[in-house]
Amino acid sequence: MKMFAAGLVAALGMAGIALANGPAGQVYESTETESGHSYTSTFHADGRFTNDMGNEGHWTYEDGELCIIVGESSLCNPFEPSEVGESVTTDQWRADGVEITITRIE
Repeated sequence: MKMFAAGLVAALGMAGIALANGPAGQVYESTETESGHSYTSTFHADGRFTNDMGNEGHWTYEDGELCIIVGESSLCNPFEPSEVGESVTTDQWRADGVEITITRIE
């Protein structure tokens, strides 16, 4: 949890606020560029966030910004919804600066 919470994370239990047009109901696979380690993250339609590393939290999407909060850690970045199969490679979704490729899988 610590690695992901410090990395790919988005916002409080504000499930009814600004979820439209964000990643509601979508699933993404994140793969670390150097190590090849990957994990799957689910953005539930009710604003909950979970991943297969055991992290749970909340997310919000407002004015083009996605925020993920897991425990006391949060991370917010610009976000553009994508189609299944589309990917983006970035170092902005990990607080430790590790480059990851994020692919929408559902």
